[in-house]
Amino acid sequence: MRIRDTLAILLPAALLALPAHGQHPAVADMLAATSLDSMVHYLEELTGEVPVDLGNGPVTIVSRNKNAPGNALAADLLQQKLSAWGYTPTVQVFSGGTGENILAVKPGLLHPGRKVIICGHYDSMPGGPVAAPGADDDGSGTAAALEAARVFAGMSFDHTVVFAFWDEEEQGLVGSEHYAGVAAANDDSIAGVVNMDAIAYDGNGDGLMRIHARAVANSLAIKDTALLVNTLYGLGANIAVNTPGALYSDHASFWAEDFGAILVIEDFDNDPDPKYHTSNDRLQFLDLPYYEKLARLSLATAAHLAIPLDPGTGIASALSTPRLQVWPVPSEDRVNMQVDGTQDRIWALDLLDHTGRLVMELHRGPLSAGRLLVRSDLSGMPAGHYRVRAMNAKGEVLTSPLVLLR
Repeated sequence: MRIRDTLAILLPAALLALPAHGQHPAVADMLAATSLDSMVHYLEELTGEVPVDLGNGPVTIVSRNKNAPGNALAADLLQQKLSAWGYTPTVQVFSGGTGENILAVKPGLLHPGRKVIICGHYDSMPGGPVAAPGADDDGSGTAAALEAARVFAGMSFDHTVVFAFWDEEEQGLVGSEHYAGVAAANDDSIAGVVNMDAIAYDGNGDGLMRIHARAVANSLAIKDTALLVNTLYGLGANIAVNTPGALYSDHASFWAEDFGAILVIEDFDNDPDPKYHTSNDRLQFLDLPYYEKLARLSLATAAHLAIPLDPGTGIASALSTPRLQVWPVPSEDRVNMQVDGTQDRIWALDLLDHTGRLVMELHRGPLSAGRLLVRSDLSGMPAGHYRVRAMNAKGEVLTSPLVLLR
């Protein structure tokens, strides 16, 4: 199909030979800073392996079941850590005051109204007087979300990032259901949710993990972003995709309100943790290298959804940084593409499939007053997931979030 675009200026051959995707330096730096030792330490504290001092001397978190004293201690620990990293954590109370979601927000610099949520649930099972350490379910996801808060603290993003720690997941996704319901009632814009639940057990050693997604909002595009991130950064995760995904974790609360979300989880289908919901769900039984892969995949996916800016940028410099906008997402036929904040005259825009293969040239041409706006008719393209790539003669490569064409 020929694109209805009157400009057809050829770019240098060297520019056309640039790779389809490059690692974002801010995400690469973030992954280098992500520490398995840090996540293990958070797990030791959350599961009672080591005591914590919340201001009144050392205490041990024996159980994070909603009816156990350790649940409130865990909530306090989460707030203590988030505060130490420069956030102002808030407590979202629900269930008549018995439930507490712990939230921290990193405002976006360009589109603060659009939110990306990275999350896990901090409550655990079993109930009653026995210990409920919940190392895998879901201390692993909670610790990874904490590590996201730590390593994202020095980064800059287009969208706002919310670090969410759900309570009462084990009682029927109560905490996340409350948050998603409030978000829907407030007409919040949620660009994507990455939910981590039980990401550290690999009993048979095959390294298999699962991403659960459904055709709800942009959930399938988020899944494709995770697959692309795994390849782009060489994370080495062995990923199986469940579509339609299961409804047994907090991502389902967002699907119910028509928000895009995925679940990152171990191979719960065929290799379930035999210590699930028992007092033996402890750190010693987790596969730590496997855990690190799933955590790094989740963090990098959330970072790309939030659209990282160059390291160290603030508002003023971010607005002058070349960036690519693509809308609407999803798109049925026509797509708008805009390159902002650059003085370079010549740009090429291409349509890529989710593997990075060039499927169509969208534009070859100059800018006008530092801005390029192109509208392309994609009605002849088959339905699927795509990315838009912008390149210039200086070697800069910009890529959009995945575009879903219906």
